[in-house]
Amino acid sequence: MSLLEKIFRRKKSYDIKEIQEKAESHEPQKILIPSEKPPKFERFCNFSERALKLKAPKSSQEKLRESILMLDIDITPNGVFSATILIFISLFLLALPFFFLDGSMKLLMPFIPFIAAYLVYTYPSFLATVTKIRASDETIKVILYMVIYLRFNPQLENAFSFAAEHCSGPIGKDIKGIIWGLETGQFIDLKRAIGTKMEKWLIWDKEFVESINLILSLSRVGTEDIRKKNLEKALTYLLTSTYEKMKDYSRNLTSPITMIHSMGITFPLMGLVMFPMISIFLHDQMNPLYLAFGYTVFLPLILYFYLKRVISKRPGAFSYPDISYHPDLPPEGKYVLKLFNKKLLVPVVVLAIIFLVYISIPGIIHIFSLGSNYFTFKQDPMNFSENWKNYLKKQYQPDVLLKLSFYSLSIIWGIGVAIVIYTFGMSWQRLKIRNEIKLIEDEFQIALFTLADVLSSGIPIETALEEVALKYRQSKMEKSPMYNFFVDLLRNMKNMGMTLERAVFDKDYGAILRFPSKLVHDIMKIIVSGSKKSSEILSVAARSISDFLSKTKNIESLLKELLDGVASAIQLQAVFIAPFICAIVATMATFIVELLQKVSEFIASIEESFNMGGTFVHGGTVKIGDTLGLINIEQVMPPTLFQLIVGIYMVEVVVILAYFLNGIKNGFDITTRNVTIGKSLISALILYSILLIVSLFLAKSMFPAIGGGL
Repeated sequence: MSLLEKIFRRKKSYDIKEIQEKAESHEPQKILIPSEKPPKFERFCNFSERALKLKAPKSSQEKLRESILMLDIDITPNGVFSATILIFISLFLLALPFFFLDGSMKLLMPFIPFIAAYLVYTYPSFLATVTKIRASDETIKVILYMVIYLRFNPQLENAFSFAAEHCSGPIGKDIKGIIWGLETGQFIDLKRAIGTKMEKWLIWDKEFVESINLILSLSRVGTEDIRKKNLEKALTYLLTSTYEKMKDYSRNLTSPITMIHSMGITFPLMGLVMFPMISIFLHDQMNPLYLAFGYTVFLPLILYFYLKRVISKRPGAFSYPDISYHPDLPPEGKYVLKLFNKKLLVPVVVLAIIFLVYISIPGIIHIFSLGSNYFTFKQDPMNFSENWKNYLKKQYQPDVLLKLSFYSLSIIWGIGVAIVIYTFGMSWQRLKIRNEIKLIEDEFQIALFTLADVLSSGIPIETALEEVALKYRQSKMEKSPMYNFFVDLLRNMKNMGMTLERAVFDKDYGAILRFPSKLVHDIMKIIVSGSKKSSEILSVAARSISDFLSKTKNIESLLKELLDGVASAIQLQAVFIAPFICAIVATMATFIVELLQKVSEFIASIEESFNMGGTFVHGGTVKIGDTLGLINIEQVMPPTLFQLIVGIYMVEVVVILAYFLNGIKNGFDITTRNVTIGKSLISALILYSILLIVSLFLAKSMFPAIGGGL
């Protein structure tokens, strides 16, 4: 298999003739475009530009051009601006008929064209930010592969090819384009090919460009010692700059965390305490449905977009192990369930929906019952207010309220469990595989150092493997993955007469089959090539690679320490503070309604006892309780609906905080994000449910004393 076939072995269809034509026309940015339809956003922007032919303002052209450059998509700033105007005009015309209608839709519809236009206009910027983070996450891996290769093979083009073969992110894609351009004759040499990407790479990561320049300078270096120092400097410089950038980022997270706690949790939930009184006293000015919409839709969206911007400023750190070659990797969207030695692929989305419906059945029936009673009472307009008032009074009684709370909890738990099943089902097994590979790669660095130490005495590789295995046994580390790796190598070489290369890579018995790590696989290729020369060279190779891996691991540990304090604060908000405050708010709000109801009944009894009442000028009589508005219980939302709104808001806040927590620690990694959301949500649901029931029970116990006092 040729080098190009290895690099482009992904399952994509490429039109070779089209690529050759583009190579001859010297269009470097479009060489690697496969013969597939462009993204929908790209097609929409190009269509809008042809249809409207508008020019973007000069103030926004440079910003849009920079974002487009990072994305490598075939659009222009004028196309993005035209698409923004087109989507605004189209949605405005669609929304125009609703402006002449009455109701809440009339207030909502004017915002939709502006929101959609804003999303279209800022989409390239957001996508460019995400691409920048993913590119930054990949920089250390790219430089590490190049440095490891160049330590023993002083061929720059092959080093770039080696990195391109094993990196699949934005930078890996660019390096593939460079190699393709060199092979097709588009570029004369490597430096000119890299020059076509430098503008974009400078935007992504300036330090990465500096490291690339250090690597390119090796062609002018004559002595081996200077080459070695330059290689170490290229990696160390990038690692150090990554650490410094992450340090600044962690210091700047204080304000966002304070903003989340105050504007996302404390103040909104304090407002929810006032929700019942607003429903009673200001029902004519403030529709409770607007408040419900604001808490379940509007506020979570604002919090989400704010935190997404905070995450988008996170510096790149480390990419996670590639698990795509693991034999036990489940298909996307499936969970592998083992029953009776058989593997069943369970669709995660279907399972989540089943649990959502099944757990929510009691709550759904209750909601339908509320709606049925409401419309039944509506059929008698003369007595509707009195009938609905009496119906709600019964629901707000402490004994009844405690029982009804389980209905709202069933829906909240249905939503929560469905999210947990979806997030765990999508990523739990993938994360487990990744952690296993990560453990192998972490121990691999120590194993290489041990092997290098033994080989330094000049003994053959078989004898060295025996001594290494003995050291593991003496240290009681037989359970270590690397011990099994060395034992497998030794068995293949001794019992089956294999060379080191076959002992590692044999398709049936190779030791690497039990260790599906691309990093281990790639480094063993270099180790095997060094073993063909001498034990001394093999020792130097193993020790150098171990040193490089050790440096990356040390910086990774320092980065984790930097973010641990911030991550702990966010996790505390997600699993404790948010559910705690929400449970107390749900109890306090219903308690306030009960208290107002008791006060109104007390005032009514005084009026009847002393015949207190006022007379209007025109002869009407009004009671004091009516004047104060305390007996307008019919204006209050049913308690289960209020608890449902609070519970849904709690679930949304916890999911968003977990998303933020994962973004701080892992960037836009989907696998860890899903597991973080699932773990945080299950803890929050348990705490919220326990606190809600306990609080309602305590309120129920206190209320007879309050009623007796009145």
